[in-house]
Amino acid sequence: MMNAKTLKLFIVSLFIASAGYADSPVRGVYLSADAFGYIYPLFVKDKFYSTEVSAVMNISNRFFPVVEVGVGYADMVSQLYEIGYSTRAPYYRIGMDYNTQYKNGKPNYIYVGGRVGYTAFEYSVDAPPLVDPVWGDAAPVTFSNVPCRSIWAEAVGGVRAEVAKNIYMGWSLRYKLLLHRPTAYGGPWYIPGFGAGKKTSFGATYTVGYYFNLSKKK
Repeated sequence: MMNAKTLKLFIVSLFIASAGYADSPVRGVYLSADAFGYIYPLFVKDKFYSTEVSAVMNISNRFFPVVEVGVGYADMVSQLYEIGYSTRAPYYRIGMDYNTQYKNGKPNYIYVGGRVGYTAFEYSVDAPPLVDPVWGDAAPVTFSNVPCRSIWAEAVGGVRAEVAKNIYMGWSLRYKLLLHRPTAYGGPWYIPGFGAGKKTSFGATYTVGYYFNLSKKK
């Protein structure tokens, strides 16, 4: 699966693929960071966070291969049920976007696309003990560092616009479908990169980044 070395190789390949070829369809590369992972918890009761960066290749201003790498984490205690949950792990996504406005030739675009995400992580749960209603014995409910792997798919739609020379801002909305969910001890509450949800989840990004224009150098 995708790791840090693969991401570096992908980014380097973007530049190598477009260097020295006058007829190369590669027009540039976007490098950006997402801020929404820190904004989202301010408006909801579920306290989990994420931070991620992405590399996007511009092919003929129409197709945009994407690699996204981030870290998701949660460390919370439910005030209602007194259940604690914690996890922290990297996650990876790879996919493609399609510019629906490619004919206008402008650097701003509205896109649709898809992703496949993957994470390997561990989670811990600490809950009040279960009491036997007959004998009164208490059984602890504590699971530490339970290993998991998850794979999911995402349908994506969003916009990206130039706000200053080569500086871009944009947002995306995402519908996520879990393809593989761990089931040990009932399964995890939060999956890094996917979110909280047994089968489906919704997400969003708000990115700020820089565009390396390669076409003008040919």
